[in-house]
Amino acid sequence: MEAAAPPPPLPLLPDFNPGVRRFLDARFSSAADLATAADVEAEIRGRCAELEALVSDLSVRILEAATAYSSCREAAGSALRGVGDELRALKASISSGAGEEVEGETEQMQFEQLPALASEVARMEMVREYAEMALKLDSLVGDVEDAVSSSVTGKLKSVGNNSERTHHSAIGYLRNIEDLLALVTTTRPQWTHLLSAVDHRVDRSLAILRPQAIVDHRALLSSLGWPPSLSGSKFSSIDSGKQAEIVNPLFSMTGDLKSKYSESFLSLCNLQELQKRRKARQLKGHNLGNQLRQPLWVIEELVNPISAAAQRHFSKWDEKPEFVFALAYKMIRDFVDSMDEILQPLVDKAKLIGYSCREEWISGLVIALSTYLAKEIFPKQIELLQESSSSDAGCTPYQARVSWLSLVDLMISFDKRTQDLMSGTGLLLTVKDDENWQRISVLSVFCDRADWLEVWAEIERQETVDKLKSAMESEKNWSARIEGAMVEYESDDYKSPAITTAVQQSLSLLIDRARPIPSVTLRAEFIRLSASPIISEFLGYMLRRCQEAEGLTALADDSALLKVSQSINAARYFESTLTEWCEDVFFIEMENSSANGEGDCIFQQEINHLKEFRVEWVDKITTVILRAFDSRSRDYLKNKRQWLEKSEGPAVSRAFVECLDYMQGQLSKLEGGLNPRDFVTVWRSVASGVDQLLFAGILAGGTKISCGGVQKLEGDLSVLFAVFSAWCRRPEGFFPRMSEGLRLLKVDKQQLGDVVFTDESWLRQHGIRHLTAAETEKIIKNRVHEA
Repeated sequence: MEAAAPPPPLPLLPDFNPGVRRFLDARFSSAADLATAADVEAEIRGRCAELEALVSDLSVRILEAATAYSSCREAAGSALRGVGDELRALKASISSGAGEEVEGETEQMQFEQLPALASEVARMEMVREYAEMALKLDSLVGDVEDAVSSSVTGKLKSVGNNSERTHHSAIGYLRNIEDLLALVTTTRPQWTHLLSAVDHRVDRSLAILRPQAIVDHRALLSSLGWPPSLSGSKFSSIDSGKQAEIVNPLFSMTGDLKSKYSESFLSLCNLQELQKRRKARQLKGHNLGNQLRQPLWVIEELVNPISAAAQRHFSKWDEKPEFVFALAYKMIRDFVDSMDEILQPLVDKAKLIGYSCREEWISGLVIALSTYLAKEIFPKQIELLQESSSSDAGCTPYQARVSWLSLVDLMISFDKRTQDLMSGTGLLLTVKDDENWQRISVLSVFCDRADWLEVWAEIERQETVDKLKSAMESEKNWSARIEGAMVEYESDDYKSPAITTAVQQSLSLLIDRARPIPSVTLRAEFIRLSASPIISEFLGYMLRRCQEAEGLTALADDSALLKVSQSINAARYFESTLTEWCEDVFFIEMENSSANGEGDCIFQQEINHLKEFRVEWVDKITTVILRAFDSRSRDYLKNKRQWLEKSEGPAVSRAFVECLDYMQGQLSKLEGGLNPRDFVTVWRSVASGVDQLLFAGILAGGTKISCGGVQKLEGDLSVLFAVFSAWCRRPEGFFPRMSEGLRLLKVDKQQLGDVVFTDESWLRQHGIRHLTAAETEKIIKNRVHEA
């Protein structure tokens, strides 16, 4: 029996691979570790089996790629050989022809075959391009898959030193793939199967690569000490209102740790930029606006852990929300400088266009705070409002409303301070629209809960009405006028009562409350629910006030006229104020975004109601004056004989002068109490009514008028014109029918002759424009000429 062969000699120590030497040193650091040699052997054999399986898999894939390349090459060679055969056949057919018939047939065949030949050449060129592009993409995708597989294998072997390098190489391959796919999308959009196949394989790789990169990044953040502690002795001073300090790990990282963090940061930024390009290519042709924009991944990884840590503090301050906002603002402020100084240069280096680290940091924490408010704070506020109406509630409805309004005040103040952090450095939102504004405003909680917005608007409306009710009931606020109440344009004094100042200031406060709401549509809705009902409430109070005055004295009393005048002045003032507000950009935005497409001012309905109220009561005042003038002038108009009498003394009727004295007194009182614009409407309407009344009672009533009557009528009209000359330069122009009637009465009998009164040229010649031919003829026939 032969002796067993001796084992091969062990290699000398210098011959060991450095990696093997480190492996053995780690496993056998002492003599006692020799007992674990069997386990180490099993581990080595397991790793070798994994590597052999990986090599086998790579060999199969290389063989498949080579087979695909060989088949494509053979197909292209076969097609090219067919083209060559056809070209040679065409050449032989052209050269072997003889005679005219053969030449004709050859030319005909040539013309018939050339289009097909050109089409075949183009097809083969496309096949060649397709094969080359498919091979390039397959090779690049294989490189990506190898890099991802290598990264996974490295993780399993706990060898993480080269993970960032593996990520960078994979991202480089992915960028090259995306460049080729973008080229294919532009030049060969019909290759949809190729695009979808490559996208599918890339998506599988990205589904592994991105989570790996995020896990590595989180591990680095944890080694940096992120998130920092928020419960230290320095920070606990927030309860006392003192300044607190939070240590920023981003400023304290140095050396190798800083380098690793920068590489990890760039990997995530490059991945996000690549993902953005892929989505833009895949959704090309769709009008998506700003929907492709995502939060910055690297900033999300900073925000999520620190916001989770902060919520543990928030839960202790449910009864003191001011501490919640103070902590949230402090986190934003204390770290915002590091976003600009440390992280923004890395984002710029990654060429991630359209992102600001400062803006992303602020918006991330604001969104986290908004989410907490929506889940924890507002439901308790709603519950408090509902319970306050019951008899055994712990607080009154007033206290519940005050608690709600205090919370909203904190939100508005917080938004202002955080937005100052952005605008203070000259930084503007990348895209100034509602969607981006909502990202940096905690008031965005109302964008998702319209019912909470309605509750807020109702509370604001109720509080404002309660404050204004006592002011509207005070007669002093109606008798006193606004001092220096002049409109910017012109110099119109509306003589508006002082109550309008209180109402206007209340409306301005409500509108200011709506300005921070980060949605044009919701701002308009808030104003409709809160401000518009207050205008309607004030208008209703003015209407009741006027109806009370009308019911007591039928507006015959001076005090009643004064009450109505005050309400008309207030309505005119508010109508002008609301119209001026609607010309502001703030309200024009609401017009342009109107959901019903009407595009009217948000206060258009209230403006129309104020105008209708004003016009109605101006007409009523005019009617009261005309009715009183009619009753006082009845005897004067019934006395038909006076127009046939010869006048002795002044040709003026005493009874008519007394009527004019009353009318002048009423108009003078209105001039002092009514605003100039509506007073002009009143006296012009009164003049028109008096003109109609006198014409119907004297000239159109069949009254015979002699020369003395003409003189008397002229004297009466001169007094009438003198009364209205206080408000215009040519008062006779406002009494057109009486003025033209008097003109006809003064026409000499010889001038009339055989005039046909339907002759319009004669009427125009004598300045008759407001009387019909029948009325003209009647007046002329009632003129009594003395012999």
